Amino acid sequence: MARKIEVMGDFGDQFLTCSVCMLRYRDPRVLPCFHTFYKECLKLWATQQQPLECPACRTQVSLPDQGVDGLRTNFYVNKLLDFAAVKKGAGSGSVPCQVCETRRKGNGHGAYSVLFCCKRRWGSVRRTLGPTDVAVDTTGNIAVVDGKGRRVLVFDTKTGQSLRCFSLADDGEHPCGIDIDSNGQFIVTSWRGSQGIITVYSREGTLVKTLNSECFRELCGVRVLKDGRMVVVDKQLKCCLLLQPDGSLIRDIGKGQLQKPRFVAVDESRDLFYVTDGDAHKVLVFDLEGKMKFKFGEVGLGERQFLCPSGITLDPTGNVIVVNFLGGRLQVFGPDGTYLRTVPRESQRQQMVT
Repeated sequence: MARKIEVMGDFGDQFLTCSVCMLRYRDPRVLPCFHTFYKECLKLWATQQQPLECPACRTQVSLPDQGVDGLRTNFYVNKLLDFAAVKKGAGSGSVPCQVCETRRKGNGHGAYSVLFCCKRRWGSVRRTLGPTDVAVDTTGNIAVVDGKGRRVLVFDTKTGQSLRCFSLADDGEHPCGIDIDSNGQFIVTSWRGSQGIITVYSREGTLVKTLNSECFRELCGVRVLKDGRMVVVDKQLKCCLLLQPDGSLIRDIGKGQLQKPRFVAVDESRDLFYVTDGDAHKVLVFDLEGKMKFKFGEVGLGERQFLCPSGITLDPTGNVIVVNFLGGRLQVFGPDGTYLRTVPRESQRQQMVT
């Protein structure tokens, strides 16, 4: 019996993780095929699938009249979440919140209620949660913008050691995108309220200048061209901005074609740039004159399919690497959008090995 308890205490996160968003369940709901998902993931999935198919087994399922809200709650998973939270907080008399990791005293209703101490402010927390973008300088060092900590961290590629870290200029900003220009300066995009901001920092992290414009709103991804011009994604304006080095607008690109653009990758050798669109579940490709050349992807979790694509970059040969925000995987495409391969998640790699 003692052995069974020990094994039960060591169960992995795979039992508590939604297979769509790869995060721990919050309000888990059960489909008629008995697969369980986070309720908000199912709501998003239901808006993109007619008829609705289970994200796991692809069985067509019918929703009750109340929609996803009418699906049964998986109370067994809730109990496992209770158990995991209490185990994590063992000995302290408290359990950790899943969002902010602060510890709250347990109560007579069990630990599960404590997991949602941040429920009311989840919308604001998720906008500044952890690393949001990454860039590589000419020596191969990696720079990461940390939205939660409002800072930039630089790491040595070979050793993984932290080389330096510097805070961003304004505590009220929400940093999102980063790139490095030919002089080694860090270009960081952010927003404060409804105003977008571009800040430039030296190699050492000293503020060099701030670029403001009335045309900036909620700035996300950024890529700097060899001549100093910039391609910046504006999520609120639903377009990309081609800017001069001083931040003045050359042209906007993609208005009326992009729904929720996030990040961008530029292939200057082909005069193309690639934009991830989280609402369209596609990658759209434009030239620097603003003409859309082609697009690829569709909603789903299969090959050539995306579910809220976010990060995007190019490898040295020009292949396009796309990150799925929901689904937790990387897909690799040729420069023309031809599907090449999927980089599996860790659990999938283990299954392939076994």
